[in-house]
Amino acid sequence: MAPGGALTATGVVAVVRGTRADRVADVLDTLAAAGVRCLEITLNTPGALDALRAAADRLPDGTELGAGTVRTAAEASAAVAAGASFLVAPDTSGDVAAVARDHGVAYYPGALTPNEVARAWDVGATAVKVFPAGAFGPRYLRDLRGPFRDVPLLPTGGIGPRNAADYIAAGAVAVGAGGSLIGDALDGGSLPALADRAARLLAAVEAAR
Repeated sequence: MAPGGALTATGVVAVVRGTRADRVADVLDTLAAAGVRCLEITLNTPGALDALRAAADRLPDGTELGAGTVRTAAEASAAVAAGASFLVAPDTSGDVAAVARDHGVAYYPGALTPNEVARAWDVGATAVKVFPAGAFGPRYLRDLRGPFRDVPLLPTGGIGPRNAADYIAAGAVAVGAGGSLIGDALDGGSLPALADRAARLLAAVEAAR
C-alpha cells in the first residue's frame, strides 16, 4: 500500500499527544481548518479512541485520521474500529502490520537504524517512521535514503516549522510534527497560535518540495 493521499499531498502528519482529553477536539478542528489533512491521535492521550470516533464524523472530507503509539494487535484493532485509517508506532510489530494489512489501512512503524528500517519495510510498512529524527538530524535521513531509495521515510521527533524543510530536502516523503507544532494548545494555549504554526509548517514543507 502506498502512503495515503493526504500524507503525500501535504507532507505533514500532526501528532496530537496530551495528558487531558478536553481540548483534543478543538486542536483537531484548528489543525484541519489550517489545512493539515493527516492527523494522528496517540493512544496514550486520554480519550483517544472516543476522539477518533467523534472526529471521523466532524472533520472535512479528505482528512485522514490515524492512531499513534500503536504497539499491539489489540490496540491496532481497537483503533481501526474507532475509525483510524492509518496506524503509527514508535517500534515495529509484525502483529500490528498484520492487522493493518487485514483491514486495508496504512502502517507507519518506527525505526532508526538501517537494520530496523529494513525490518519495518519487510513486515509491510506503508512508510517507515524514522524516530527520533531530531536526535540525528536531516543529514542522517539523507544517509539512510542512499540504500533505502525505495522506502518512503517519515521522520518524526523534534520537527517543526523551523526545520521541516531540511528533512523534506533530505528526502522525506513527509514529516511528523508533535510538540513543536502543538505547543501548549492541548493545555489551554492559544488556538490561533496553533493555526499559525500549522500554516507556517505547511508552507515550509511545500516550499521545499
